[in-house]
Amino acid sequence: MKKSILSLTCMLLLSSNISAQNIKDSVISRYSKFAEESSPEKLFLHTDKSHYVSGEFIWFKGYLKNSTPLSSFIESRFVYAELYGDTLISRVKIKFGEDGFSGRIPISHTIPTGEYTLRAYSQWMANSLPDYMFYKKISVINPLVTDAADSSAELKERDTSVVSFLFFPESGRIISGKFTLVAFKATDNEGRGTDIKGTLFNSRDSAITTISTEHNGMGQFRFYAASNESYYVLTPDGKGGNKRFNLPPAESQGAVINTLNRDGRIFINTMITSDFLSNGAFILAHDGDEILFSEEIKRDERVFILNESNLQPGINHILLIDNNFNVLAERLIFRFPENTLQTVVERDKPSDELERREKATIRISLKDSSGSPIRGEFSISVTDSFLAPAEPYSDNIKSYMHLSSELRGQIERAAWYFDESNTERERAIDLLMMVQGWRYYDLPAILSGDLGANGKKALNKPWYQKEFTQSVSGRASSNFRNTKRATISVLAPEISLAVSENLNKTGNFIVSDLDFPDSTGFIISCTGKEGQKGYYLEVAKQIFPPLNYYLFLPTPSIKRDAVSDDSYLRIFEQSGGYSSIMLTAATVTSSFKVAAKHNPSPFNQTFEKRQIRERDDLDIYAGWSLFDYILGTFPGLMYGGTAEDGSRIMLSTRSSTITGEKEEPHVYINRLRVGSTGDLDKYMVDDIENVAFLRGNEGFLYRTLSGVILVTQRYSISSLARSPDAYFNTIFARPLGWQKPSKFYSPDYSLESDNNAVSFDTRTTLYWCPTVKTDENGQAVITYYSSDRKTRHNISVEGITLEGEVFSLLK
Repeated sequence: MKKSILSLTCMLLLSSNISAQNIKDSVISRYSKFAEESSPEKLFLHTDKSHYVSGEFIWFKGYLKNSTPLSSFIESRFVYAELYGDTLISRVKIKFGEDGFSGRIPISHTIPTGEYTLRAYSQWMANSLPDYMFYKKISVINPLVTDAADSSAELKERDTSVVSFLFFPESGRIISGKFTLVAFKATDNEGRGTDIKGTLFNSRDSAITTISTEHNGMGQFRFYAASNESYYVLTPDGKGGNKRFNLPPAESQGAVINTLNRDGRIFINTMITSDFLSNGAFILAHDGDEILFSEEIKRDERVFILNESNLQPGINHILLIDNNFNVLAERLIFRFPENTLQTVVERDKPSDELERREKATIRISLKDSSGSPIRGEFSISVTDSFLAPAEPYSDNIKSYMHLSSELRGQIERAAWYFDESNTERERAIDLLMMVQGWRYYDLPAILSGDLGANGKKALNKPWYQKEFTQSVSGRASSNFRNTKRATISVLAPEISLAVSENLNKTGNFIVSDLDFPDSTGFIISCTGKEGQKGYYLEVAKQIFPPLNYYLFLPTPSIKRDAVSDDSYLRIFEQSGGYSSIMLTAATVTSSFKVAAKHNPSPFNQTFEKRQIRERDDLDIYAGWSLFDYILGTFPGLMYGGTAEDGSRIMLSTRSSTITGEKEEPHVYINRLRVGSTGDLDKYMVDDIENVAFLRGNEGFLYRTLSGVILVTQRYSISSLARSPDAYFNTIFARPLGWQKPSKFYSPDYSLESDNNAVSFDTRTTLYWCPTVKTDENGQAVITYYSSDRKTRHNISVEGITLEGEVFSLLK
């Protein structure tokens, strides 16, 4: 009997060990699969400045990186940048080119003064929560709009009273009968951290300990949580009284992680109560690239030691999970990147000593800690420090890639943590890990095998692939015939595209591996296997992430006075502001282009006046046949005799065949292609709303050089009010393509033409270049000319070395 019990015990222990090993292997395997196939991308945008005048451009350079070098895929080749307020203002698609992801967004002269959101992302990033896209607050000044909010804001003192006071027990829980470390965050009515002092009390109103903030409204305290006891904090309300904030209730069961960093060694103390421990528990540490270690926990309290040097720079995760991969507790820790790079900026002359329109030279050097030169690439902006002031400690590429990109919500003065002169930064960033350490990686989703970017579960949501090429897709359908073996044709003359393929019975089509800039037109048509008409076509519309109204922390408004307002007005005028607004309000009657009231074109194109006759032009020809009217009033057509069926036909006077034979023009009636010009003899001018004729090359959209006749019948006007996407046989589409590269204009005042171009130079961005490379000596030199304003110039640099180390400089 004892042997049986012993054998059974050994079998259970062996089974338990095998199960634990299987779970550990499964964790490592699934995490590796996630890192290789589904890990997210990070995108940072360097803009020339943060403050603009209506009529200017937002110049930017995007830096896109995989979050882990273990990814099986290279970075996407396209990114998107959007500017929006209450609604979308502009969206551009940027293709990776010689200058990386560089582009610009125009700011219309009609955009009023205010704050707007600049958002950037890759298609792959759309699989994650919108919070993890790149966001930046853009301030716009329109000199013609009085902004009372800005002028009054300077008169008000900031209200620093506590509006929100939140508690964050270390790793998520307060366990009764245990000492607990609790972090907290106090914020004012603007969402910024505010300094506060207070006292912790128990339910019997006995003072336990005093508390105070340490950095940006954050602080921490340790206390013993007694069983069957509750706690609260009292803080002064600034009016002679107190405000009360209750702590989360203590729990009798749970799991806790406590960490302590000492001399480069991280001590990890775990505590798991019996109910949780009985269901199996593992400790897991990962850095976003790989699992650092994973071990089964069989005791209620354990201590693990992790060398900080084994961690990747940035945010690292320590978790307790059960056998079903549920997270019991989580603690984030941060490792600062080693600062081995020295970025040195030298000016040939202080900027505030530059004369009017004087040439200035800036030398930038990259060196490692030993003084050896470093090869790198960076974008650089030089701006007027008064009209476009810089924001100290705002997010830069270093703080974003290592910190902000993995935390939800805006980090207050994020770049402060990467300034080595701040001696309290290590303690401050650990507080940040506790109060704002929401998961960038959804580990339960990763470990369950439900892989999405960031591991986020995407129920009822499309999966977006990394975008390396472009495509056009859609569907053909018909109420009367099957699409099987019908032919779909796609033509885009601007990119020399002409393809035709047979459809299957679904009618779906896709033309992939394309490369097209914005405004490229695609002509898509469908015909049956014997030339039949009557197919409806629709082009698949690209789905973009919904606008996310990101909650920015307030930043100081630009101090506006008579001098600055005069400069902003000059900038507005020099960019064509007044003329733009006047033209918007005026009715222009001298244009040669007209928009037909009822457009006869299936492509909804505009016409020159000579090309189209409207109803008012046709009235005097009442009683004429439509055939005779067109032949007699539109140049470029001639009588072509009779067809086999006896109907009259007309021909284009322009030869369009190799043999020089003249052909009939194409005829469209109510946007539908008809068989012959003889069909025009069936109508009288009285029946027609409008008629147009396109000669020779003007008919390129219709793939003919023989001309195109377009007719709209009067009785059919109501039927034409439907969507242009529903027209038979042929549609015209302009999907969003990549923005054509453009270069920032920086005047060369050594040239007379540039010197005479403007009477008074008030540029706020004096120089912008998206790509500057250091030479073999680690140096790069740029030159620019000062404006007509005598002021200091800010230099903003964001870049990356050939070894992949990011660097930033603001001077």
